[in-house]
Formats: sequence, C-alpha cells, structure tokens
Amino acid sequence: MKFISALLFVLIAVSFSSAMADHQCGPHNRCPDMHACVCDAGVFRCVFRCDEVIITQTVTRRWSDDNGQMSYSQVEVEIKNVGHRKVKDVTIGTVGMSLKDNNAIWGISVEDCDIHLPSYIDLLPHQSHKFGYINRGNMAAHLFVKNINIHE
Repeated sequence: MKFISALLFVLIAVSFSSAMADHQCGPHNRCPDMHACVCDAGVFRCVFRCDEVIITQTVTRRWSDDNGQMSYSQVEVEIKNVGHRKVKDVTIGTVGMSLKDNNAIWGISVEDCDIHLPSYIDLLPHQSHKFGYINRGNMAAHLFVKNINIHE
C-alpha cells in the first residue's frame, strides 16, 4: 500500500511539474498564445493579462480605394506604463493585423509578426509611447502584450 501511495504521489508531482513547465517563459521558452511573459527583476512568469502596461487603440480615419473594393483603417496606438516601475523591452503580439504595405506602421519596431518598443525607449511610471499603423479592413487589429521587462 505504501508503494502504491508513493507511486501515486510521484505521478501527480510529475504531471503537475509538466503542466507548470508549459507556462514558464524566458529567453528560451514562450508563454501560451495570448499570454504575456513578464520578466520582473530577472524572474520570468506567464500571465494572461499584463497589468503593468495598457494598450489603447483609436481608429482615427477610415477610407476605401479601388472603387470601394478595399477598405483601410488608420489606427493610433498608445502603450502606457500604469505600474510603479520602469518598463523595457515591450513586445506586442498581433491578431488580425494586415498592414496596407511595408510603410504602413510607424513609431515602433517590427520584427517578424511582432511589434517591439524601440530599444532606446524605456517607459517610466505613467509614461507612454505612441505609434500608428494602417490596417486593411474597417477595424483595428487585436494587440496584446507578449513580453515585458520590468526594472526597479
């Protein structure tokens, strides 16, 4: 009976640690989709909602071209540090972003499918950074914090 109890405990511990391993992040691991990897003083953790930064989007203009065949939306985005510590290295994930062309995003760095706060910008508490883009369609893309680095 002791052997079965010990075996059961080991199996539960292994399954729990395996499940938790899926939610670790850092330089070589990533969080599940739509989660943020937060580095807080060198400690990495995955969170569903990043409370340190708020992303606000405003569609400032809509228009159509090609005789109304293609519509576009110009979007202004504000990334704001609502926490009490300095924020660096913000990476923003996108869903539904289809840029008009390669010049249709400004004030931000783009690498592959991710948007990055420029390396020379740190957001002190209550500071923000604005950028813009032109998306195909009548709506803004869904943007979410994918990675963030918080410093004292």
